[in-house]
Amino acid sequence: MIGAEELALLPEQAVLVNVSRGPIVEQGPLYEALKTGKLYGAGLDVWYNYPHAEEERENTPPADYPFHELENVVMSPHRGGSTQATQRLRVTHLAKMLNAAANGEEMQNKIDLKRGY
Repeated sequence: MIGAEELALLPEQAVLVNVSRGPIVEQGPLYEALKTGKLYGAGLDVWYNYPHAEEERENTPPADYPFHELENVVMSPHRGGSTQATQRLRVTHLAKMLNAAANGEEMQNKIDLKRGY
């Protein structure tokens, strides 16, 4: 959705923040815009590459370009929405699910292996 043409339209000193999915912004043009200073900075809460198997986790870089080497980039692995409030909600919902399971009750958000999720 966002490539070299769209990045060129941004004003100087612009900061791009991507909290959706990596491929929304083409990584090659983004890297060039950041490296050359056309784009002032970026906050990337996304990865472009994900390991497909457990053994790939240590050797799969987050992108095809070394964004982590740039001083004007902050990277995080989908943690941008993490706040104390969301952490409390996660723990509260997890406790409810575990209590339901312990009491033999129907659990919410049960995985359907036949459907794949």
